[in-house]
Amino acid sequence: MNLIFILYDSIENSVFAGQIWQAALKLLTQNKYQKILVISFEIKLITHNYIHPDIEIVQIKRTKYFGKISLFFNLLNLTKYLPKTNYHLIARGPLAGFLANQLIKNLNCQKITIQVRGLLAEEYLYNQTQIDIFKRIFIKIRYRQLFKLEQAVYKQAHKKLTIECVSPALKKYLIKTFKLKKQNFSLAQNDLPAKIKPGLLNLWRYNLRKQLNICQNTTVYCYAGSNHKWQCCEETVIFFKSKLQQDQNAFLLILTKQINWFENLIQEKQIPRSNYCVISIEHAQIYQYLALADYGLIFRQNHIINWISRPTKALEYDCVGLKIIHNNTINWLANKKKTARI
Repeated sequence: MNLIFILYDSIENSVFAGQIWQAALKLLTQNKYQKILVISFEIKLITHNYIHPDIEIVQIKRTKYFGKISLFFNLLNLTKYLPKTNYHLIARGPLAGFLANQLIKNLNCQKITIQVRGLLAEEYLYNQTQIDIFKRIFIKIRYRQLFKLEQAVYKQAHKKLTIECVSPALKKYLIKTFKLKKQNFSLAQNDLPAKIKPGLLNLWRYNLRKQLNICQNTTVYCYAGSNHKWQCCEETVIFFKSKLQQDQNAFLLILTKQINWFENLIQEKQIPRSNYCVISIEHAQIYQYLALADYGLIFRQNHIINWISRPTKALEYDCVGLKIIHNNTINWLANKKKTARI
């Protein structure tokens, strides 16, 4: 059987490497599929370095979403790439899920999995700024439109369909909000990174601390991510400053693409230059750099989109054995051992 991934969040998305590409490689090594096809609907076509003889990536320029009718134009392009033999379809999110659901009765489609990683309508509303009455009216209409789309996609009742959630909290929310049946749900497992062996972690820790001139016995706090408002970057730096008052040798490692922004924030909070480092690395190096830390920091705003999430960075922290410090706004972390609330 072949496997097809349908994406709407782009191969440029930071989660692609870990949650799509690595998951695909794992499935191939398990001999579950002969070939894997990744079909990504992109705003603009992009270049990439993801190459494997049994994984093909196809990019299709997507139409702007203005309702379900706009998705049918994308469906026409999608059907051109569907194999004539049995295949399993995995769609990420409700927009891709809508396309997948149109193929449920296709005889060659043996199984459809819709991967739910968040809440489309709630995320849209969260990121809006209500400027005037006309903007507020538009936002309300758009929110309702996206909510109805989610409801229509997840309410499909078919033996071929599975809705895969990243957390029990997300599963519970979907069932309650959209009045769904429990039997169509599962929890995501294939995109969980494998634990790294202690011997390799110790080697990385020693070498990189030496390279960055960090003492081997220094307590290192790590933040990995960007500067989006929901990631609470300022609160993260303030938390570290409080730790620095208790331990003048504490060190903050920030792994990010927004180097200048974080440098300015840290200087504004008057963190001494000898107590922090802000660097940008490739995703392939993420575990090596995380391994030099003792604690992983992940703070989020108190909102439903965070409560039901399973952040990629939390998975990566956990993978290298970091104790995760959080502010109790993520249910997945709140119920997990080896974490500390503030």
